[in-house]
Order: sequence, then C-alpha cells, then structure tokens
Amino acid sequence: MKLPEGKTRLDLVREGLTEPGFKKRGRLIVSVSKLKEDPKNERKTFRNMEGLIASVQAVGLIEPITVTPEGNESYRIITGHRRYRAAKAARLETVEILIRDPEDELNRRRKSVISNVQREDVGPIEMAEALAAMMEEDDRIKTQQALARAIGKDEAWVSGMLRLLTLPVPLLRKVGSTQLSIPYDAMIRVARLENANEQEQLIEMLLGGATGRDVRRHIDALKGTDKSSASSPKPKRVYRTKYQATVIVQSTSRRLTTDQVIDALQEALGRATNAERDGDK
Repeated sequence: MKLPEGKTRLDLVREGLTEPGFKKRGRLIVSVSKLKEDPKNERKTFRNMEGLIASVQAVGLIEPITVTPEGNESYRIITGHRRYRAAKAARLETVEILIRDPEDELNRRRKSVISNVQREDVGPIEMAEALAAMMEEDDRIKTQQALARAIGKDEAWVSGMLRLLTLPVPLLRKVGSTQLSIPYDAMIRVARLENANEQEQLIEMLLGGATGRDVRRHIDALKGTDKSSASSPKPKRVYRTKYQATVIVQSTSRRLTTDQVIDALQEALGRATNAERDGDK
C-alpha cells in the first residue's frame, strides 16, 4: 500500500480514529477540551508530575485515557486523571481515548477505590475520605465489615484507615498536601495513638523522609516494647567549648538535621538565659 505523500502509517491510524461527530463507544482521538475530570475522583493531590509531563512532551500519551460519554459534547474521565493533567501541562491539543459504556455511579466508584487501594496510588487522607464517602453514599455498604468485603481488605485495615479522619485538622492538612508518598500502614499506626503530640512528632518524621519501619520502631520505643531501642545509637552532635564545657545535642529519633541542631541550641540558650535572669543558677 502506497502512503500518501507526507503521511506515515501512524498518521493514517490517527486520522481513522479522528472522526466527525460525537462518538459514544470505541477508541478515537479527541480534543483535550472535550475531557472533564470526575469531581468525585478520590485523588485530590497529584504528586511527582514532572517526569510524566516530560515524557508526554517527548512522545505523547502511550496509553489512552478511559472515559465515558457525558451529555452530547464531552467525556468524563474514568481512569487517567494524571495523564490528562500531564497532557494539558504539555499543551497537547488532542489525546487518544477509550470510551466505555456508562456504568452505575456506585459500582464505578467502588472499582476506582479498589484500584487505588491495591496500588496505594492515592494519599492516605484522600483514601480515608473516599472510604468514608462510600459508606455514606452506598446503601449496600453501611458497616465497616461490609466496606471491607466490598474492597477486598480486612476489617481492621478499614477501621484503621477511617481512624485517620480523627487526626487533628492541622495534621490532616499537612499529610493531605504533601508531595511525598506516605505509607497507609504507617499512618494507621500514627492514628491509633492517643497522644496528639506523639502523633504530630511521628507525622513530622514521615514528612521528613522516615519510613514505615522507622515509625513502627519509634512507637514500640514509646510503648517500651522495642528491645533494641536501648542499644540503638541515637543521632547526636557534640560541641567542645571553652570553660571545659561540652554541649551535646542528641535526638530520640533516627534523624537529626543541621537546622534541627541549630533550633535545639537556640531553644537551650533561651532557657539558660531565662534561668539566669530568674536567679536559678
């Protein structure tokens, strides 16, 4: 088959997919402006988009965005919200889509939640909110046990995820807005603590790069069940000064940054100054 001048096989395929009129099934290429995000999508924070955007700019979308018809002029995204945002950021005018038949809203939401639970592809607070919304909106899911069955997880995990929503609002905002990937299980352990100060300390550790294992060890140490905590070396800085005085800054956590050392020294200096002023020598 002789190709028209200036055309590649890919051009012909794309032209075959790009047809006039509004299509309600099949695979085709449409204007990005015809796509609409699902307002109930559990993902609210889109992390680490730079690499995807660069890839889309270089080679376009490798995988089509899955959609369902909405009205007569647009398509609502089922899967591919990250790809859609990357396509917009890369200033693509058209993208390839795969159109699926409209589906019951609650079944579609359930499938989306299950998919994201399996990949831990949505932040823990967003996932907890999505699980709570399922219980509120779906008459077939009114208990944590029913919710656990619906998404294929055990009831203890579901209970732990929902408990995340009892964290203080400032902590919910911190975790919900971070670009870091925070493990679900680590957040569940934090939420099960009763002490708000301990919760805040552990969340700061996670936001500082601590792993789920670090959190588990820290909680075990708080409870006195970590046999290795006594022998585990704690990060510290030692400063030998005049007057034969040694200043030591040591942390109970596994991380101690220079900024934290400076903050600790400034706080200690302030306390020493106040003690001197109050006559407590």
